[in-house]
Amino acid sequence: MRKLLGCLAVVLALSACRKDAAEGGPEGAGDARGTVARLEGGEAREAGDDAPSGPYALTKEKLEAYVGYQRKMLEVYGSLMRSLQDMGPLLDAGTPQAMEKARSGLKLIERKAQAESDARQAAGLSTDEVNRIAEVVTSVISQRQMGRTLQYEEELKKLEALQARMPEEQQKELAPQVESMRLQVESFQKLPEARREFGDANVDVVLAREADLTKNYQDMLKAFAGMRR
Repeated sequence: MRKLLGCLAVVLALSACRKDAAEGGPEGAGDARGTVARLEGGEAREAGDDAPSGPYALTKEKLEAYVGYQRKMLEVYGSLMRSLQDMGPLLDAGTPQAMEKARSGLKLIERKAQAESDARQAAGLSTDEVNRIAEVVTSVISQRQMGRTLQYEEELKKLEALQARMPEEQQKELAPQVESMRLQVESFQKLPEARREFGDANVDVVLAREADLTKNYQDMLKAFAGMRR
């Protein structure tokens, strides 16, 4: 029966791909961060919704609307994933209702697509706006989160303290390692790559809502990880 569950997963994926093709943009593959970007940014572009050229100017108002959109989508994906997980035992049991449950999985994807559209409209955002805001948000928040996870700041303090206790000659030998870690810390703090790609103004707008956006990012990762178990 696990093959049946696997088939359901494939059918769900293909259903999403068909929707993407119909709307003009196939969904890409990727790791957890890529998944979060797709979940946050929506999984398809509306027909005829071409992205304007040039950098996107993110405003506080647009980001506020996007934060609300994220919370709505967290509810949608949480419900979707719980429903898919609940199907597992029924499919594994080999009951006569198994195929019916598999078919009901297709309806889940349809409801998800509608809920996504409703959340976008309620936030007053177009598909393109959601996608472009998601690019900035995911880039900034994922890098900041990685910096906290790796705890480079704490490690730098320990390394500097160790260096200070060393004889002068050994301090010089350790200096390149200290400088390398200092540059890493500075990169996670100042986000030079994100600033080059999206501009200082956009990055600063996102950082002003870092706490809320980080919570949403972490909740998305938890929801996705829960489905993988």
